[in-house]
Amino acid sequence: MKKSNKSNKTNTRGSYRKLSYIQKLAIVNNRKRRGDVSATAVATDFSPSYVSEVLSGKYLNERILNRAYDRARGRTENTELV
Repeated sequence: MKKSNKSNKTNTRGSYRKLSYIQKLAIVNNRKRRGDVSATAVATDFSPSYVSEVLSGKYLNERILNRAYDRARGRTENTELV
């Protein structure tokens, strides 16, 4: 019987795991700063009001969320700044 060489990707250190839409939205909202909505609107060519509504969870838009997530990825959370 041949053993499988597949490894369990969720338990290995340094493995890549794709975040869900809701997880990304929570991360963006925990790390959002002044000017993020307008900068994301300029980068994605959507209106700032629509971007704000996407980030509040009213509408779903992967392109806007991914751009906002890329801006907030390396930041500390707002609760840690206080």
